[in-house]
Amino acid sequence: MLSQRINQLSYRNVILEKDNHDQIISALNNWKTAQLAIMNGNEELKISKITNKDTYSKLKTGLEIINNIDSIIRKGNLNTISLDIINKNVDEFLPLMESIVNDLKIITNKKLSNIIIIEIILALFTILIVYVEFQLIIKPSNNKIINQNKILREITWKQSHEVRKPIATILGFANVIQNDISMSTEERNKCLSYLFEATEELDKIIHEIVIKSNQVK
Repeated sequence: MLSQRINQLSYRNVILEKDNHDQIISALNNWKTAQLAIMNGNEELKISKITNKDTYSKLKTGLEIINNIDSIIRKGNLNTISLDIINKNVDEFLPLMESIVNDLKIITNKKLSNIIIIEIILALFTILIVYVEFQLIIKPSNNKIINQNKILREITWKQSHEVRKPIATILGFANVIQNDISMSTEERNKCLSYLFEATEELDKIIHEIVIKSNQVK
């Protein structure tokens, strides 16, 4: 844009005989400043320095073209001959800058591809960490809870079903022994035998419940 601006101002100066030398110098200074900023970087404009050697060489050639135009303009007294030289230099500069822009596109796309690859690697690494955490921490904890719940259900079932049977037997025979005064010694001994068996059965069930309870940790 600035090269076209200088070309236009130079044309007006020569063909239309307009005194616009200061405008040409201002545009020229802006052009050179912009070219140097692209070449060497500019913190204020947040432009990074060009590190690619081929691209930097092209920018250097572009700066030489700008300096050629600068030397012509600063001599003053522009004419049709100097205007032709400026036009020729601008014509050389435009395709050069187009090539530089293409270079920068390639460099930018490569950097963008690298960033995408890094992001994918980080995402995969994060997924791997989550998977390992699930396998080593969450899954074992979940399995432990499931196992504990299973054991607690078994304990609950034993307490609500298996324990009731010997208790009912014990209570029944104890009531008979206590209240039936006409019971013979043989019958009483038989009831005591049943009572003892029910007590052993109850003790066995309680022992199993204790073992199950110890598994809930």
